[in-house]
Amino acid sequence: MKEFSIIRGLFDTRKRQLIINPNFIKFENKDRNEDLFTIIPKEEIIGIRYGIHFIKGLEFYIGREYQIFIRSKSGNELKIFFKLFYRRKLGEKHKLFCDIIDVLWEYYFDDILNDYIDQFNNNRDFNLAGILFKNDCIQFDNNEISYSDLSLKKYYHYFVLHSTKDQYVNKMIHYLKDKDAIILNEILNCIIKNEQLRAKEVSDRSV
Repeated sequence: MKEFSIIRGLFDTRKRQLIINPNFIKFENKDRNEDLFTIIPKEEIIGIRYGIHFIKGLEFYIGREYQIFIRSKSGNELKIFFKLFYRRKLGEKHKLFCDIIDVLWEYYFDDILNDYIDQFNNNRDFNLAGILFKNDCIQFDNNEISYSDLSLKKYYHYFVLHSTKDQYVNKMIHYLKDKDAIILNEILNCIIKNEQLRAKEVSDRSV
């Protein structure tokens, strides 16, 4: 079990408790003394999105808000967030964000990712983040890309999946804005690596 203290920002300076347990997540996101915490059991957790929202002043960026959204089977999202301004405590806040993300993956999302990988390896169709995974291809927006033709371009806030043969066949997906984009990115990376290994094995065979 891991515990974190979160101060949301300039106008919310109370230390809020975040408990990440292998069996549940518990966050002090409320302000009523009789009901301070939201608790989600592990079996109810099905999705995540996270990232950094930059806060802009009149002419330039003045701060950032670290955001984590954890989705339950009900469709509701638990939001965990904290802000900083003018780079004050930047190293400390960034480490806090990374530490929370690492524990969330360790306790919950590695298992969810592995479940999708098992579905893929067993040739079961499934939908993730608006992408339909079939036996030999992905389908989206009336487009289709075979796994051997699939590639990713990665940027700071988003990635683009596309066909290597026709880059106009593509889809842009934002880590923070799009549901399950982060899990999607992980499984696509696994598929592409497997395809690359398979292609290498074929090319290395003696004729």
